[in-house]
Amino acid sequence: MKRRVRIVLLGLGLVGVVGATVVALAVPALGASAARLSVRSSEYGRTLFGPNGKVVYVFGADRGAVSRCYGACAAAWPPVLTTGKPLAGAGVKASLLGMTKRKNGTMQVTYNGRPLYYYEGDKVGKIMCQHANMHGGLWLIVKPDGQPNMMKGKMKM
Repeated sequence: MKRRVRIVLLGLGLVGVVGATVVALAVPALGASAARLSVRSSEYGRTLFGPNGKVVYVFGADRGAVSRCYGACAAAWPPVLTTGKPLAGAGVKASLLGMTKRKNGTMQVTYNGRPLYYYEGDKVGKIMCQHANMHGGLWLIVKPDGQPNMMKGKMKM
């Protein structure tokens, strides 16, 4: 009986050590997948870009940090998501970066208190939908100071 108890306790101890090791290895991986934004030059001046190299937009229908873009809207304008605190790359003001929780529990990156999105038709480094009025609001790229860029764009769809 004592031997059986000893074996069970050793087994539980081994499971605990393995579990702690898995958690320790996973924590740096989560931090590594945090969204890193950067500022680059574009045809509209200096502009905020997401970690995938695509420009990011704000949506005029959003109120504060609360997203109003779901369903068909989010299919066309996917939110910029992160699994950790967003990181400030070159030209980005770290003090303007933040996060907001979406209805499904994922975390969306905010800049200057506004949720950020991509446009599904954009290519890396190419802005296809600046100043577009779609899904109930105006879509604008973002300047490094956090203000929406009001320059008129051309829909290149």
